[in-house]
Amino acid sequence: MEMTLESLGFTKEELQERVVEMIADRVMAGTEIYIDPDTGATEESVGDSEFGKKIKGLVKRRIDDAIRELGEKHVLPNVSQYVENLTLQTTNEWGEKKGASVTFVEYLVQRAEAYMQEKVSFDGKSKADSGGYSWSGAQTRITYLVHQHLHYSIETAMKAALQAGLGEIAKGISETAKLKLNEIAASMKVNVTTK
Repeated sequence: MEMTLESLGFTKEELQERVVEMIADRVMAGTEIYIDPDTGATEESVGDSEFGKKIKGLVKRRIDDAIRELGEKHVLPNVSQYVENLTLQTTNEWGEKKGASVTFVEYLVQRAEAYMQEKVSFDGKSKADSGGYSWSGAQTRITYLVHQHLHYSIETAMKAALQAGLGEIAKGISETAKLKLNEIAASMKVNVTTK
């Protein structure tokens, strides 16, 4: 009896697909063989070959680029338009509208102004943040932040000036000590006598 592809249950196209798939799997997979020095037993581990790693990296990069392009083309313009056209409306506890509606940008500006003008204690905490009974709003948050920035700038400049001054003083002391030691060494007379 003659063996043909049909008698084995394959068509020519199915056999070609399987061969191509097997070749691709072998090219993409790398096999490492570990030989135990004591027993001589071998152990195979299959992972990605260098070629497979490069191909997967390229595919991942291409997918990321395509997603970024789609996001920039379709999502970002819609989000920008949504944020620009979004209006917010305050309501009471029953959901009834109260006050005027504002755009999202106007709301952000109002919140930023309120945050900067909020009264804070000497250490920058608002009444809600402090949680204590002895809180006193001594200044606005912007005043506190300006004072903190000035304090940091002055402190940094003073430390730098002090370090520079200390470096010069140490250099001067070192040079003076060397000169005096050289003078003392020059004035000393050493006599060696033997009997």
